[in-house]
Amino acid sequence: MRRFISGLALFFCFLLVNSCSTGSDPEDIILDVFSVPAELTLQIENVFNDLAMDVNGIAMHKLEFTGDLITTNVAKCLKASVHRNSQTFVLDSIVLDYGTVTCSSNGAAFKGKVIVDPKDEDLKSFDIRLKDFKSYGYSITGAIEFQITGETAGKDFSMKMENAEFLISGTGETVYTVTVASINNVYTFFKSEEGLTDYTDDIFKFTTSLSGETPDGALFNLESSSDLIYAYSCKNIIGGKADFSLSDIGDGIVNFGGGDPESESDCDAKATVSAFGANISITL
Repeated sequence: MRRFISGLALFFCFLLVNSCSTGSDPEDIILDVFSVPAELTLQIENVFNDLAMDVNGIAMHKLEFTGDLITTNVAKCLKASVHRNSQTFVLDSIVLDYGTVTCSSNGAAFKGKVIVDPKDEDLKSFDIRLKDFKSYGYSITGAIEFQITGETAGKDFSMKMENAEFLISGTGETVYTVTVASINNVYTFFKSEEGLTDYTDDIFKFTTSLSGETPDGALFNLESSSDLIYAYSCKNIIGGKADFSLSDIGDGIVNFGGGDPESESDCDAKATVSAFGANISITL
């Protein structure tokens, strides 16, 4: 993360004054300036996928709860509680409380609370509220809509977020604010890796559309150009391609891998961004 913050500072310096003295070859400078916002964008995409998969796996996988706590396949650091209307006993909300110390849940790293509120009696549409929510150094605010799109909860779904802010601390008291105008992901259940009845080996195909703005006004966009593949066992995107663009800089192609959860090269939490005749390896 420290290397990323340093790169972020270089990126702002380049765009604002276009005269930072680095001693590097001009092509190397352009590559550095392009790779940092690409990494930022993929980190935001990764956090969003982590949250989507945790909400889907824990809160949606079985909506007919019999108790006040969800305990099956739930990390010890997470308290997942079910709240009902005291008179009608209709589901009122599901609260995923990750606590104030980093909680590793399905490979993700969360702090704070995620509150899931049903919007209809059929339990197909939900609002998601974030309270003091953090992930991988980002403090995240914004409202999220979750929609079950298939017949079975925990399988096909979509999740979108608009006008969100991802805040990350720099050196000293500096805080960078990345604005996410919108992110819209549509997930389709693909298969279970081991054929288990729980969600921990599920594999999903999905599409994504992510757009935002860096703290200094550069616009970025990530658009899937093929079905992307997410595997719970790898805790990351393991396959597919996406197009990445950055205003005033250029375009690149993101390759997430071949989509095989049993392949070490696909399940390595890395993506390759190809731009300006070079390949950039980015850790998700």
